[in-house]
Amino acid sequence: MTHKITPRAAKIYKPEILVCPKCNSNLKYCYSVSNKVVQFTSGKYFRIKNLGYKCPKCKDNVYFSQTANKLSFKGYTYSAKIACMIFYYKKRHYSREKICDMLINKNIEISDRNIDEIYNHILDVYNQDYEEIIKKNYQEMLDEFYEIRLSIDLITIENEYFIILYNYFKGNIMAIFDIDSLDDSILNEKLGKYLNNPNIKLIISIRNIGSFLSKIKKLTPSGVQYISYSKF
Repeated sequence: MTHKITPRAAKIYKPEILVCPKCNSNLKYCYSVSNKVVQFTSGKYFRIKNLGYKCPKCKDNVYFSQTANKLSFKGYTYSAKIACMIFYYKKRHYSREKICDMLINKNIEISDRNIDEIYNHILDVYNQDYEEIIKKNYQEMLDEFYEIRLSIDLITIENEYFIILYNYFKGNIMAIFDIDSLDDSILNEKLGKYLNNPNIKLIISIRNIGSFLSKIKKLTPSGVQYISYSKF
């Protein structure tokens, strides 16, 4: 039986860059892009408020926090790590009941139906033609913003790594890669052709945990600006 979830506290995020990429004007707050209670693998619940900003001159795009965006997938109140956990264990043929028990032991409220829904959602993204998706998103960024900006998240589940590649401007997931090693050759195989693009100007990603960030930097052209996700 579920009970009403009470968040421990609110975490409020604004865009990591408050300057318009088109005209360099300072962005101004317009409205909250999202405001929801999210469950995390720690068993804690936080209200995550993502503030949207607009350029007072261009007025054609809403910019928001990539940190808040990557904490949970759009439409879900479970952290991205919980979603990847569900995908990881379902792929290994764990039953819904067993996964539910594992999550309940972490104080995470979830139903059998939500487990299937989250698994199928990630599976759809995982199985999509991400090469075509990335190519399409890159072109859209160039057409509208004249440059490419990415958001890259790394999630570790046991001995497997999930690398999630987001469109920085729109916040949508372009690809989910799962690999069993952060070896340079494997990262180059999975990401090299997408990161070695002269139009990439900025990447927001994790801090230099396990040298992942330094490995990513080797794959990108010189001059790419890096920003770390705000510490949660």
